[in-house]
Amino acid sequence: MGLPVTVYRYTDAGAPQLVNANTSEWINILKKVLVEGYGTKAPLGWTLEFENAAAFKVAFRNTTTDGGSGGYFQFSGPNSNNATCLMWASAGMSDLDAFIKEVPYRALMNQSTHRGWEIIGTSRGFYLILHQTNKMKMSDGNSISSYSYFQMYFIGDAESFYANDQSTFTLISGTGGGNASNNFGVNNNVKFARFYDVDGGNGGVKEYTANDPFTGNNNTSSYNQNAETLGIQHILSPLLLTITYNSTDRNGDVAASSMISPMVRAKIPGMYSSCFMGYRDEDWPIDVPMNGVMHTLLRSNFAPHLWINTEQWYD
Repeated sequence: MGLPVTVYRYTDAGAPQLVNANTSEWINILKKVLVEGYGTKAPLGWTLEFENAAAFKVAFRNTTTDGGSGGYFQFSGPNSNNATCLMWASAGMSDLDAFIKEVPYRALMNQSTHRGWEIIGTSRGFYLILHQTNKMKMSDGNSISSYSYFQMYFIGDAESFYANDQSTFTLISGTGGGNASNNFGVNNNVKFARFYDVDGGNGGVKEYTANDPFTGNNNTSSYNQNAETLGIQHILSPLLLTITYNSTDRNGDVAASSMISPMVRAKIPGMYSSCFMGYRDEDWPIDVPMNGVMHTLLRSNFAPHLWINTEQWYD
């Protein structure tokens, strides 16, 4: 059995709001969604492990009860309006800023035109989404330069193909490399995640990528249509996190035959790429049942076609 998914949106009754988009407002949102709940919605079941209220810094941990890794997510930033907040993921922590097997941080870049938020998740992982609210179109731009309008990140356990994988907790974004504060979200054509060795050994962290099988880098009038109106079926493909077949692990084995740094490591939970690209000029949200399972469409700086299963992950 997989884990049930809950969708939290700023439009929910009783939902906390982004008024100034400062760090304290985001911390309140994260506490409500992950730990406390709001309105009629129960929390995801994470725990608040560390907090320095004066420094606007918190760290949450996912539960091990439902098969989770017990990984940590730290969130912090200045308490100024439209703050740039930093996000870390790590296997363990002994205190704030004291990480064990961390991955590079990414930034959530708030803007005056963005006062909406959405979190889609489970007790093991979630998508953190910042919404543009001066326009509600599913797409607003025709180049990668508009990436900052559509920020969304996955934090938590990737869905590993390996039993007892000791390194599943990560942060998935659209930017590779080291620490970054000017980065793309998971709606970028390539998604990046870092993992340590499957067996928990000291082979160092490796960067895995998921290449979108259906390119989304299109944003012309040809992609304004609606698949449901046209009667077109969505062919959905999961997003697999892989490394090159000839990269080597700590023992010198190539990824194609490695059991500790394997070529194909995990799926991005709940995310699917559709062969149909469209909906550019329609308003968010777009929630569509596919094969009896509800999915929500991610906004994009190109033609939207990435869907999140909003019912169940980690099957």
